[in-house]
Amino acid sequence: MSDNSTRRNVIRISGGTAALALAGCLGGGDDGNGNESQNGNESQNGDENGDENGDEMGGTTTFTVRIENVAPMDFYASEAATGGAIWVTPGAYAVHTGSNPIFAQGEPASIGLEALAEAGPPTGFEGEDGLVDELPDADGVVSAGAYGPPATVADPNDPMGEVPGAPPIAPEGAFEFEVEAEPGQRFSFASMYVPSNDVFISPGSEGLELYEDGEPVSGDLSDDIALWDAGTELNGDPVSDPTAAPRQGNNGGAMAGAREGVVYPLEMVDDAFAYADASDVIEVSLEPQ
Repeated sequence: MSDNSTRRNVIRISGGTAALALAGCLGGGDDGNGNESQNGNESQNGDENGDENGDEMGGTTTFTVRIENVAPMDFYASEAATGGAIWVTPGAYAVHTGSNPIFAQGEPASIGLEALAEAGPPTGFEGEDGLVDELPDADGVVSAGAYGPPATVADPNDPMGEVPGAPPIAPEGAFEFEVEAEPGQRFSFASMYVPSNDVFISPGSEGLELYEDGEPVSGDLSDDIALWDAGTELNGDPVSDPTAAPRQGNNGGAMAGAREGVVYPLEMVDDAFAYADASDVIEVSLEPQ
């Protein structure tokens, strides 16, 4: 975790109203539909040569991915900065082979993941690469991108009113975007859980299977999603901690204890604070086209 205090000021309270300052959240990495690849070798090559080798490789499928906030409006007390709701921020995704390229359990979070887990933007802290910039260079990544407001399909998509940049979604809001994948490829993503210090939502170490027995997967995959602690900030009470998003101030340092500075499942981090189960926060579904 960097000591650069300016990196902790992405989210602030302004005039008594929570302001999630994710300015430029999707800049440089998204085509406005939330699904532009950041990798020059992305699977869209199939548009050019899919007819030529599609039968040989098993073909490419376009999947519609829907990430919906299904959390209750009153999970936390009303004095929480979110009014008691749980918010889900814009995020970054990857289609990949092998393991989830966003993180490895027991290893330090990347600087891009740290930014997303602490403050929300997939494009990172000012002047530094974000998760959406890092993923195209990760091992096994076929394509990557960001999802955000242009991919938001259900209101409310701005629980805080007029916010510069990309707001999170409140309960009943959803992100929806498309990815392309071939058999053998998987899908992973990450969004911040708000309110928290550095909790994010993501699949496990293998990501989500897009094919089963050679056939595209369809339906709800929420059971394969978990909450993760990035290990980059001390955890505080989501309702009252002045250093937790969306009140974002300067936190005192990396999480104390044996898991300091590394990613672990939130359920293994005994901080005595209340968090919803991942399946009660978001519903992730796939629809092959």
